[in-house]
Amino acid sequence: DAYRIHEDWDMLGEVPAASIFVPGGGGGQNVNSDGRPVAGAAAGNDVTINGGRAAAGGLPAFTQSPELAQVGEKLDKIKKWTVNTFKNTKQQVFEQWGKIDRTVDTEFEAECETLRELHRRYGVVVASSQSFLSIFEQLSTAEKALAESLYQLSLKEQAVKSQCGTVGESLRKLSEHAAGLEKCLKYFLSTMSTVYEKTIADTLDTIAAADQARVEFDVARHELAGLQSSPTASPSAIMQAKEKTDAFRERYDNLKRDVRTKFRLLEENRVKVLTQQLDKLQTALAAYFSGNAQALALSVEELKAMEAPNHSFLQ
Repeated sequence: DAYRIHEDWDMLGEVPAASIFVPGGGGGQNVNSDGRPVAGAAAGNDVTINGGRAAAGGLPAFTQSPELAQVGEKLDKIKKWTVNTFKNTKQQVFEQWGKIDRTVDTEFEAECETLRELHRRYGVVVASSQSFLSIFEQLSTAEKALAESLYQLSLKEQAVKSQCGTVGESLRKLSEHAAGLEKCLKYFLSTMSTVYEKTIADTLDTIAAADQARVEFDVARHELAGLQSSPTASPSAIMQAKEKTDAFRERYDNLKRDVRTKFRLLEENRVKVLTQQLDKLQTALAAYFSGNAQALALSVEELKAMEAPNHSFLQ
């Protein structure tokens, strides 16, 4: 939008030089953009400006241009956004300083903080899983390299060829099992990442929207209280402020209901998905360390079949 506004201002610079009225200049004299008087534009007469009429001493009619109207609308939006942002920031700062009261829902805020802490812990699990998978992949690569180096050594060292072959074969089987466990770890990591980065994050975004709505409601509430306590406030101004406050309160309540709905869905789906993933990962780990290739392959297939989608299951 800032770029579009810049373009619009550039467009204004392309308007042909025309008559410009200078308020208070020369007793209502109309002048061109270079400062020369407009011919036939005596004080009190109408003049033509950019194809429109403007009374002497009044504003030019080119302000009715559609392009300029769009610029005006954008400037109005920027003005409203700036004022609202200032009011909301002031409210939040005063809340932190304890200089103003705020709307408090103790139970709701406790649930939100619990989810934030849960989100942080899921983040630790995701980071640890990524680290473990990276190290395990390096271990698998090293096993393959060691098996190959022992085979190459056995070609020259006939005295230990049998031992090199035995150890090398063990390492090759181990690396094959590692490939299966790697797949299980990747499926597990994919699910945890979806829960952490999308499912819980989606709920946290709604919580943030509810908190912003709460701030806006408190700003409107304090403005209404100020008008009601002012002896000079008109009844219409108080009524408008009350309607505005009620609208913000309704939006805040609706967002809180949305958050609680997502809390419930998140609890049901998160626990179900996590339980399944942990059970299958435990089976895969046991199969890997016991050398049970068949059980490991089965775990891979089961995890692949239940792999979580790459989007939030709340959507």
